[in-house]
Amino acid sequence: MTRQIPHNAPTSPPAAADPGPLAAVDPDLRPVRAEGLSLLGEYEGGGYDEPRYLVSRGDGQMVLVSRMLNAVLAGVGDGRTLAQIAENAGQTYGAVLSPEAVHYLIEHKLKPLGLAGFGEEEQEERPRANPLLGLSLRGVLLPAKVVRRLAAVFYPLFVAPVIVTVLLALGVLDVWLLATGHANASIHASIGSPLLMLAVFGVMLANTLFHECGHAAGCHYGGGQPGAIGVGVLIMVPAFYTNVNDAYRLDRRGRLRTDLGGIYFNAVFAVVIGAIYLLTGFAPLPAIIVLIHLQILQQLIPLVRLDGYYILGDLVGVPNLFEQIPHILRRAILRREPARPIATLRPRTRRIITAWVALVVPALIAALVNLILFLPSYLHTASINIAHYWQVCGIGIAEGDVGIAAVAVISIVVLLVPWVGLTSLVLRTIAKVTLLVARRRRKAAAESKRRGGACGTEGGVAAYQRQVTR
Repeated sequence: MTRQIPHNAPTSPPAAADPGPLAAVDPDLRPVRAEGLSLLGEYEGGGYDEPRYLVSRGDGQMVLVSRMLNAVLAGVGDGRTLAQIAENAGQTYGAVLSPEAVHYLIEHKLKPLGLAGFGEEEQEERPRANPLLGLSLRGVLLPAKVVRRLAAVFYPLFVAPVIVTVLLALGVLDVWLLATGHANASIHASIGSPLLMLAVFGVMLANTLFHECGHAAGCHYGGGQPGAIGVGVLIMVPAFYTNVNDAYRLDRRGRLRTDLGGIYFNAVFAVVIGAIYLLTGFAPLPAIIVLIHLQILQQLIPLVRLDGYYILGDLVGVPNLFEQIPHILRRAILRREPARPIATLRPRTRRIITAWVALVVPALIAALVNLILFLPSYLHTASINIAHYWQVCGIGIAEGDVGIAAVAVISIVVLLVPWVGLTSLVLRTIAKVTLLVARRRRKAAAESKRRGGACGTEGGVAAYQRQVTR
């Protein structure tokens, strides 16, 4: 049970490229914006060498664009012609733009992202975020309206005196549990009883949902609008998520508050559990507090899209760290420039991301190799355990022991989820590879046609699309 925000984190856009000679266009053409488009202003605290600007599409996807593209997009709509857009955008950007240049930017950069186009043309399918190592098989647990009401109830927990009180209380509670041995005794008691294990599972489930409320409340506190809370599979494990896509328009402090909100609410939950234990002496509660601490540590690991990944991304000002991996590897290993122009990172940001890549890539490769080598053994062991728990479930039902039967059913589900997630990952990988091959074939065919004498723009600009879930 981990937090995975399916936020449509904005992509890092490519830098400007030389389009070559531009074809003549009708300066009276009137491009239109995509429906529901919102310009959210500068992405505060970005790690790029030049400012980037946020654009929200009507379908909830976020896109980062350069200052020039933002200036062009700001002028699109309200019946303005290419000539008028070029004049307005040129004044905003501080450069002379021709109608041909504006047409090129709309046709080759804004249109592929689903941000703008020409009314008489059929709109292309807009790119959507679908990261390979992101959440799959998602389903909504709590709709956005309910989540926003909960966020409005819990957001006062982010007031500074409350935060200090919670952290001090958690520190005192941890020291007391360790010094008195209550934590160790609780773990032994819980393991030995199916009913207590079931109680631990139920409370940890509530803690995980409260964790998601923390992300929503943190987003609300900063002025954002959180979305739905749901559940899915993160690679091979079940995971809850909160759609806090709107947090991208907040400043760095607001985004970090949203990222850390789940972990902070884990601390709040642990303090409440500790208080209940002092009042009731219920045996499994100290064990639950230990598990909450382990969950916090797990969430801080920035290897996959857990809280630590988003915290690191917001600290360095680069929303989609995984997008940087091929560019960093190409520079660090092959000593070559990226295959396509990309946004230039600040030196300090590049050093931090390079260090992150140096840790993440070997870890992911090692995990993949381990999975491939031991997959038959894992499958054999899982099948044996599933058969065992199925028998235990039958015995529990026959003897009327609800606790044993429930624990057995939960164990079977836990054993099945990784294989469902792995199957989904394999199918998505095949789909992505197939799509990539098809795109390259289309690109090669278009390039061949252009070289054969087709008139139009020389060169090309790679569309940058994005994922998130935030």
